[in-house]
Amino acid sequence: MSILSIKPYTDTFVDTNFATPLLLGMEFSTKIIALENELEQLENIHVQNDWSFDLGLVKSYLVGRKKAIVLTDTNQHITWTSRGFVRMTGYSYCEAFNKRPTFLQGPKTLDSTRVKIRESLSKQQPFEGSIVNYRKSGSVYACNVTIIPILNTSKKLVNYIALEEEN
Repeated sequence: MSILSIKPYTDTFVDTNFATPLLLGMEFSTKIIALENELEQLENIHVQNDWSFDLGLVKSYLVGRKKAIVLTDTNQHITWTSRGFVRMTGYSYCEAFNKRPTFLQGPKTLDSTRVKIRESLSKQQPFEGSIVNYRKSGSVYACNVTIIPILNTSKKLVNYIALEEEN
């Protein structure tokens, strides 16, 4: 004998006389899978570009609501972002792809910070500091950012990686 129930707000009948999977704790496993997928993506990029960069430095930026990773090519065009970037900025990966991270800046972004970033990257040196950016909604947020030039094993610049944490 089958028990039928009506789904809320529809006229559809659902057969509830079947075994359902245990869902307790599933919301936690999706976070672990997402972390593993992002780390796996970065590992693939690491191999493809022959990085001499330790991915251990970025793992902590793949978790947490206020952390993000942005990867760019040598011309500073975005090639990859973590899910944290989407949470932090409101921009999807597709909206950010091939744009320069400067698209997040605006009137309250200090010119002195922009100059320091430009100077550091032109010398292929890391930049560490705080920057004011803008979300897709237009709201302002500040974040601590570390931008690291990534060299391959032949010592050639191949990418930049920005590790961001919202204040």
